[in-house]
Amino acid sequence: MNINLRQLQAFVGVYRLGSLTRAAEQMFITQPAASVMIRQLEESIGVRLFDRTTRSLRPTAAAHESIARAERILREFDQLAGGFEDVARRRRGSLVLGATPAVAASLVPPALLEFRKRWPAIDVTIHDLAPEDLVGSVVDETVELSFGTPHGPSAEIDLAPLLNDRMCLICPRNAPLARRRQIAWSEIAGHPSVTVKKGSGIRAIIDETMSRLGLRFEPAYEVSYLATALSLTQHGLGVSVLPSYLTRYFHSGQLSAIRLVDPVVTRNLSIVTRKGASLSPAAEGFVEILRSQIGTDARAAAAPRAPARSRRARA
Repeated sequence: MNINLRQLQAFVGVYRLGSLTRAAEQMFITQPAASVMIRQLEESIGVRLFDRTTRSLRPTAAAHESIARAERILREFDQLAGGFEDVARRRRGSLVLGATPAVAASLVPPALLEFRKRWPAIDVTIHDLAPEDLVGSVVDETVELSFGTPHGPSAEIDLAPLLNDRMCLICPRNAPLARRRQIAWSEIAGHPSVTVKKGSGIRAIIDETMSRLGLRFEPAYEVSYLATALSLTQHGLGVSVLPSYLTRYFHSGQLSAIRLVDPVVTRNLSIVTRKGASLSPAAEGFVEILRSQIGTDARAAAAPRAPARSRRARA
């Protein structure tokens, strides 16, 4: 049995309107096309649905018995089509994303705030993930996508660049170091430092860079979270070596990021997705907002600051 939707629409239209011509007009097709659909439906089910006269089509007992079910199928199809449209237009749906704690605490909240303003009916779930879980959570579909710096590549995922940032020395804004535009890695040893424990991606970058330079890195404090390191730095307990973007979200205005040189070391944040998988409209919308906000923040951070006298004059 091979029944299609248009045949059901023709059947219901003819049954309710009592006219092949009017049913064809309602479907925006010709009367012969509607007649063919009715005939094909009858041939497919092996039952006559209408007794034909020269002036009209009269429903048979089989048509009377089938009309309610046919109308229910059409209603359910309309609901399904409406649901597809709601998802496509982000009027409904869900989004499950993952991010490393630093990204979840810095980049995600302002993007989520804007996302909720635009599409309040979409349910959003956020998973805090360790860097080693960024890939696995996407592959096993615990999350649709994740944000951070994965531990190495994988054949099962695609990586798209989200943010390229350079490693900087972070210090309080009122510290003498804050007046400098750049500082060499070799100078870090001359200051008490705060860093994250071994096993983190950032600590690996620091240890590897210092090792290449033949220098020992002996931090005053080792902590588990970047936010803790920044808080200790903000209170003057030691400088931190971190990507500069973090200072725009943690203790903004209280910390300065000084470029580390000799060598220049960068660190990428990526969007992790399952290879070959299409993102949902909700995920596409979130990524669009996140990229836009990162670009706006980066331009604002790069803009030259007005001299203090000019700021007082405007005030």
